[in-house]
Amino acid sequence: MRGVIDKIIGRTEETTETTGETYIKAIPLKAYEDVDIIKSEVKAGNVVITNVSPLAKQNIEDVKRAINELNEYAILIHGDIARLGEERVILTPRSIKIWRA
Repeated sequence: MRGVIDKIIGRTEETTETTGETYIKAIPLKAYEDVDIIKSEVKAGNVVITNVSPLAKQNIEDVKRAINELNEYAILIHGDIARLGEERVILTPRSIKIWRA
């Protein structure tokens, strides 16, 4: 339904590859399957900040698996990953590095 409405009002889904723009997106980790959404956004060249609290309230083991998978993905694409406090993680594509003091 959302795609139909976007087409009617003239919005289309574009990625960094087509627009040359990079976005910072907040995507909550509500289920383990959200890892695929996060990975696709980073693959498109966007920076993703994810809040792990929603999934942590349900299953802490899934949070650990998700973070491990995102860490492996960051290494694979030569991107970067870091914690932002206790509840958030930031994942960046290859072109953006996270400064650490």
